[in-house]
This record gives sequence, structure tokens and C-alpha cells, in this order.
Amino acid sequence: MKILGIHDGHNSSACLIVNGELITAIGEERLTRNKHQYGFPFKSIEKILKISNLTYKNIDKVCMSTKTLPPRYFLTQRNSNFSIKDYWTEQKEYWYPTLIEGKKACYTKIFNHHLNKDKFPYDMKLIKDEDDHEGMWNARKKHVCDYLNIREDKIDIHDHHKCHAAYGYCTSPLYKKRPLLVFTIDGGGDNTNATISICDIKGEISEISRSSNCNIGRLYRAMTLLLGMRPSDHEFKVMGLAGYALEKNEYYKKSFKIFQKTLGIKGIKFKYINKPKDNYFYFKNKLNGERFDTISYSIQKYLEEILVKWFKNIYKKYKIKNFVFSGGVAQNVKATKKILETKNISSIYVPPGPGDESLCIGAVYCYLAKFKHQ
Repeated sequence: MKILGIHDGHNSSACLIVNGELITAIGEERLTRNKHQYGFPFKSIEKILKISNLTYKNIDKVCMSTKTLPPRYFLTQRNSNFSIKDYWTEQKEYWYPTLIEGKKACYTKIFNHHLNKDKFPYDMKLIKDEDDHEGMWNARKKHVCDYLNIREDKIDIHDHHKCHAAYGYCTSPLYKKRPLLVFTIDGGGDNTNATISICDIKGEISEISRSSNCNIGRLYRAMTLLLGMRPSDHEFKVMGLAGYALEKNEYYKKSFKIFQKTLGIKGIKFKYINKPKDNYFYFKNKLNGERFDTISYSIQKYLEEILVKWFKNIYKKYKIKNFVFSGGVAQNVKATKKILETKNISSIYVPPGPGDESLCIGAVYCYLAKFKHQ
């Protein structure tokens, strides 16, 4: 069975899996040379078919990821087009009125200079407005049918975090060490930003926890912008800058407590102590005048401590020592190292490219898992 996997959000990509074996996978940015390419992966699909010596007619199934993607990001190609200045504008002119003032702001009007109808191949007649993710899904589905000349019943859509989990588990060398815990954390996808799943002795996987409160990824992204860097791109620089601070510095203690007073852990659940209306403006006000190294160190230290506590609590409840960790937050190698150093944790696997670039592979694995294909 030849299955084409497609992710058409940011870090868009495509893959081909034949009879359960991954043949090839390509990130669209590799071919367009546009970092974090957003939208339908035209070039990746064409390249995959050429490499595999196949045509559209040879494809038996198409698996896609993430149903709730808003039209405004497709129209502006946000992650691949936005500069740091654009992200500042987004905070001031879109999110501030929307989240703080409770007013309606028009995203596409604010970023009209990024609109390019030639790069929007979807049927606008199916979309009500810039927020209509259901209409956008219908337009995405229709586009795939038209482009590949296939019937709609050949397309499957899979949950964002289930795709992260499936990709992490199915590529893991730990899959035989059952029982096994699979974690996902990211900035958000399909109204979720963290999940926990268990793979039991028989190899059956079941999701045991799902949260929309785990805003660690979004918080780290906000600090990246606050420090004058590009969010969803330069978080690794913040992680590196954290090393320039001193733990015993009084400034660190002050800023660290600011993070601690927002989001916490209760058991295996993320619970807000104080939920900001918007992370960027809340912390911009609270951290006003703090040095770059203090902010970097504080957010990194906070991330490490909250993740270690979460993993510890999960071990206490389920007594499972082997973990798979997927999703964008899993790319924070310093936090992963801290988790691995924790007592009672034997092993942790982070797959290559655990962010959205691998969702196309995870979508196919989700489909195969439904039929218990190995």
C-alpha cells in the first residue's frame, strides 16, 4: 500500500510510506529555500514521486495532519514570511486588541502586504472569513482531491498531537521496551499543547491525558520575541543565552519567581496559578528593565523545572521508566538532559525533527495504527 503523508501548515512537508516502510520524506523549505515554509508542499510531493518513480495514480491513500488551521495563516504564510517587525506588529495590532481589549481586529488587513493570491491555491468560496478553520479544512481537502485527481474518501485527517505521538513512538528504538510512555508538548495544535499516552505490554497505545493549559512552548516563544528575536525560529538562541547568567544572582531570583507565579503542576496536570491574557504583554511589563541573560536563564530554568516535575509525577503514578518525547518543546536539549538525569528514568527518546516538519510521517503512522499494521 502506497500512502502519501502531507502536512500543509508551517514547516510543511510530505512523505511516502510503502507497505509500512518509510521510503522518503522532504521538508518543503529544503526545496523552496524559504525557512519554515507554510502551505501546501507542492515541490516536496513532486520530488517524492520523481524519486520513487511513481505518479499520482499510484497513490492508494493520502494522510494529513491538523484539521484546525485558520485561513489567515495560509493567506499570509505567516511563519515563512514574517520578520521580527511583523511579529511585533502582530502583538500590538492584532493580539492586544483581541485578547486585552476584547475588540475585533482583522489579521489580513493588518498584513495586507503579505497577501499573495498566487500562493493561495484553495477555493475561497468554501471559506467564510479569516478565522473559518472548518471552511479552510474543506478547501484544503478539495485542493488535494483536485491536485492529485483522487476521491475525497482517499483522504484521512489526523489530530495534531496524535501525529506527534505516533511519529515519536514508531521511530523509537525503545518501542520494544514496554510498557512505554509517550509525551508530546508544543506551542499548540488542534486546541491542544500537551498529551500523555501509554503503550502497554501488548503494544496497544492509549491516550491518558490531554491539556490545553501547557503553554510552555508559547511562553518560550513570547520570550524569544521579547528579546528581539524571531519566534518559532530563534528559541535555540534563548536556550544558549541562558548560559551567560549566574544562578545565585538576585536578579535571576526575581524574574524566575515571575514565571513560577503563572503556570504550575498538580499531579500530572498543568494548572494556572495566574493566567495572563497575553504572554507577551504580561511578561513585557513584569520583566521591564531585566537583562537578556536574566530573562533567558529564568525562562530556561523554569522550563526545566516544570518539565522535570511533570515527568517525576508521571513516573510516580504509573511506575514506567522509559519515555518517548515529541513535539516542538522536545527540541530543548538542555531540558531533555535534565529529565534524563532524574532518578527512576531509564531512557528518553527524542525523534529527529520532533516539530511540525515530521507531522506528515506521524499522520501516516496514525492511519496504519488504526489497522494494527506493524
